[in-house]
Amino acid sequence: MRKTGNLIPAVAFLRGARMLSLVAATLALSLAVPAAAQQVFPSPQAAADALGDAIARSDADALQRVLGKQYQLLVPQGSIDQDDVYDFLGAWARHHAVQPEGDNRVRIAVGESGWTFPVPLARQKGGWQFDLPAGQQEVRRRRLGRNELVTMETLLQLADAQQRYAEQVGQGRYARRLISTPGKTDGLYWPADSEQDASPLGPDALAMGPETPAADAFYGYHYRILPATPGSDGGYGLVAWPARYGDTGVHTFLLGSDRVFYERDLGSGTASRARAMRSFSPEGWKRVADR
Repeated sequence: MRKTGNLIPAVAFLRGARMLSLVAATLALSLAVPAAAQQVFPSPQAAADALGDAIARSDADALQRVLGKQYQLLVPQGSIDQDDVYDFLGAWARHHAVQPEGDNRVRIAVGESGWTFPVPLARQKGGWQFDLPAGQQEVRRRRLGRNELVTMETLLQLADAQQRYAEQVGQGRYARRLISTPGKTDGLYWPADSEQDASPLGPDALAMGPETPAADAFYGYHYRILPATPGSDGGYGLVAWPARYGDTGVHTFLLGSDRVFYERDLGSGTASRARAMRSFSPEGWKRVADR
């Protein structure tokens, strides 16, 4: 899944996603480490200390003892860099603390933003142990939520790009496609030789179209520009749907030129239903918010 780009660099909630990526980078260090029994700790604080020490030392054996032999399945590998490692360790050094959730479950807060390590601690006979299955569910939940939030922000950025297109090369008309026909400026993006000739949308658009492989889709979603509702004056619609339903997202989103969001769970047939849309028609969709 494509994760980087210049379209939405200021989205603050992606900090947690980068920290999750660091966990993936660190956890991926021991794919070939022999299986070891998962450790039970006398207290949540002892477990947190052991986790932080193992990550700081990049100790694959210790990580496996702390989290369990299948810990590398927590986060899919990809798009990891050293900055992620520094970010996490810096956040850990600034602040980390155990946060009880009832009598039998604890989470570990890292940094000052409220982010918590996705794998909770569960009370076991004789002490505390990291609950890896619960962590896998939490990682999936966070990934879906992150992707859907990014998608809504991206749709707003596309709406801004449509406005710029109409005011400039479109001469009052909106673009009908994301990517321009080669040699033309009939879409929101085209390659330009100079800043003066730059398109309203950056090269992230290349990862947004329906033809993009699911693994490379922009934060797990595909996008299309739709004609306005038949009978309306001008306008346009935008639709975004998960590249892999249930894995990279659940909801499909619509945004019209009035900047009103709609969402709908289209189920297992999401891709075919989204591709078959011929115009912007939010009837039967749930209105989310005005933006």
